Amino acid sequence: MRRLTLIRHGLTEWNASGRFQGHSDVPLSPEGRSQAELLAGYVATFTTIDAVVSSPLARAVETARIALPGHEIELDDRLREIDFGAFEGRTREQLEGDPRWRAWVEDPFVLRPPEGEAYVQLRDRVVEWLAAARARYADRHVVAVTHSGSIQMLLAALLGVERPRWRKRLYVRHTSVSHVLFRGDEAVIERVNDTRHLVADGEDPFTE
Repeated sequence: MRRLTLIRHGLTEWNASGRFQGHSDVPLSPEGRSQAELLAGYVATFTTIDAVVSSPLARAVETARIALPGHEIELDDRLREIDFGAFEGRTREQLEGDPRWRAWVEDPFVLRPPEGEAYVQLRDRVVEWLAAARARYADRHVVAVTHSGSIQMLLAALLGVERPRWRKRLYVRHTSVSHVLFRGDEAVIERVNDTRHLVADGEDPFTE
């Protein structure tokens, strides 16, 4: 692989309401579809795209189809978001009084939520995907449409962060674009959380 572009899916209603979705198959909201349409204009400026791979979850697949029309989309389970298990569908405020939540947030990198997975498991599977993709797509540009947790774990692994901390993360917004360039065994992260396609002229892209 010569270049990897990582794209987060567009907004969903669960994102907007602050609910954990993880493996829950939640579709894009109307705003999320609009974000993906704006993303399509940015993606169209890429010189070459050799392969498109997506998480099989609907929000990622729909983003890929809107933003990358005409491209064949390969689905890979390893690009799914982390499985939040029993916490899915609930907000952080709703979970604050749950002793299982309080135990998990002490060390979510190695601890699994009930019926879910730990961040170390997410990291291991996305790193496994990357190793396989690099071998398969030698000297190619691959676009992967996936999720915030998956992107954060991939970038942390490429940066050599062995144990990412859950509350100190790389922020990746909806439909953001991150670029990685590979030179042999060296990985150069060129861009993270690029949302220029969502920003009107003159606006601050970092405004909440």
